Amino acid sequence: MSTTSYVTELVVFDASEAYQKDNKAAQGLVDVLNKTDGKIATWHGPGVEDPTKGYLWVRWESLDAHKALMDSPTYPDLIASMKPCLAGEFEMVHVKFNKDPLEALNAPATEVVTVTLKEGKSEVDITAFLEQGSKMELPGASASAYGPVVEKPGSFIMIVGWSSVEAHQKVREERTEEAAKVLAGVLQIADIKVAHAKLTKY
Repeated sequence: MSTTSYVTELVVFDASEAYQKDNKAAQGLVDVLNKTDGKIATWHGPGVEDPTKGYLWVRWESLDAHKALMDSPTYPDLIASMKPCLAGEFEMVHVKFNKDPLEALNAPATEVVTVTLKEGKSEVDITAFLEQGSKMELPGASASAYGPVVEKPGSFIMIVGWSSVEAHQKVREERTEEAAKVLAGVLQIADIKVAHAKLTKY
């Protein structure tokens, strides 16, 4: 199957105390996903700035592969397997990344940037800035990927793999002129939200 059909599911959830203490609370969920056709890889882990938020990423061969799971008799089992991880609500979206996000998701710390276009602004313009940002070589950054959110026109997610959250903070404090220009350009046409997660691949 062509990689152009690949899609990456992101679930951000209110993490239970059990999950915050031990990520193995999600093992039942991982077990269900591992038996699912079309699932390529799974990552999950806590937020750094806010450990009460959990992040689940699932790489799928296609959006249809995930929809097939949601329509299957085993889907109630998957929902039940999430309950030990949840303390409240969760939100699920799908991202069409411009390239394989594996390296960024495998990094010791993964930056998650949510980008929402301001009214009347162009997706072409924001894509140009994201492309420029993804090509910058930054100390401590291993890889990046970005793409539109399928369910939310005008919304994008960019991820960057870092050697540590501290490495990213240092880059922000010592921001280059190029990085400052890209950030200023993005902020003129979009709102952004930045978080970090420490993910483990399963």
